[in-house]
Amino acid sequence: MNSLSNYLEKIIDRSKKGKIAAVIRFILFLLSILYSQLAKIRSILYQNNILKKKEAEIPVISIGNITTGGTGKTPFTAFLAKELKTDYRIAIISRGYGASQDVEEPFLIKDKKQLYAGAAEAGDELFMLARRNDELIFIRSANRYQGTKLAVDHGADLILLDDGFQHYQLKRQTDIVLIDSEKPFSNNKVLPAGLLREPFAALKRADLFLLNRSENVDFSRVKELKDSLNTLSPSNEGVFRAETSLESCVSVASQRKESTDFLKEKRVFAFSGIGSPEAFEKSIESTGAEVVSYKIFKDHYNYQKEDLLTLLDQYSASEADLILTTEKDAVKLFDFAEMIGDLPFYYLKISLAIEDKEELLEIVKEKIKSGKAK
Repeated sequence: MNSLSNYLEKIIDRSKKGKIAAVIRFILFLLSILYSQLAKIRSILYQNNILKKKEAEIPVISIGNITTGGTGKTPFTAFLAKELKTDYRIAIISRGYGASQDVEEPFLIKDKKQLYAGAAEAGDELFMLARRNDELIFIRSANRYQGTKLAVDHGADLILLDDGFQHYQLKRQTDIVLIDSEKPFSNNKVLPAGLLREPFAALKRADLFLLNRSENVDFSRVKELKDSLNTLSPSNEGVFRAETSLESCVSVASQRKESTDFLKEKRVFAFSGIGSPEAFEKSIESTGAEVVSYKIFKDHYNYQKEDLLTLLDQYSASEADLILTTEKDAVKLFDFAEMIGDLPFYYLKISLAIEDKEELLEIVKEKIKSGKAK
């Protein structure tokens, strides 16, 4: 499955040549036209109240993107929760991507300090956030509206909706859309010919934009993206810039923290199952480490004992100084702590550094206070 995904990516970015690739590319293009039209019809049905939207009892902030893959929604959700939790009792609602177990009804993952589920039930990103925060409510719910009811039952007065931009059914006070500065719109085509989840016209719904990983592009490119977004969404209330901030290097087995200087001049065997594996590799190299080998898994990959054994063999063969993965991947490996033992096995903890963050927060707070849902 992973090799098929890689093959299709090469076809989409045109690095795969030949007649077969050209035929597949044409088929994907035809399918993308159909997908695009269906997305437009769905949007029109909600805009004209033919398909009914539902409104939660408390304000909702949607955090999403317009492309598949990683754009940094999880660290931004963590940032918002940290900044707003002194004023609100916050519930984070997610579909639970990466969970290996199906849950039909809204499911409470954590309330205050009590964890009710692991990564298998919660999904990697939601569980990662839940481990970090004791003051928040975490809910996994495919039906976001039903999830809001459970949040209210547990005393929430504000909801952060993870990956909610395409979830039209639930009204929200504000839509925040994250864009990867380095690869903002893939090849500008919708699925499956590209990585866009919706046509560009959907960006008109966005209230705020965050250009993430802006450290990977120059200032002129950031300005170009801002101008494009202001054209696509002329009524938006701000386009903000963010950079990836490396916090620490943490031992998977012992949870001992090291500064990122610990990685300087180290030879690293890395692996990840995330939406933007290239960004993780760049983060490692920015510490002064050398990536001697890098194993890439599909996004939200569920690691099994056999995978870990293979990774440990590959690490040994690479003659690297240590093994390094992402925090999102690491939460699925805690059950294997005994296998890891005293091996130098770490994950990189990251956050966002947001330019003009006070201005962004002021806009969000005003949106919450207005009470106007759309």
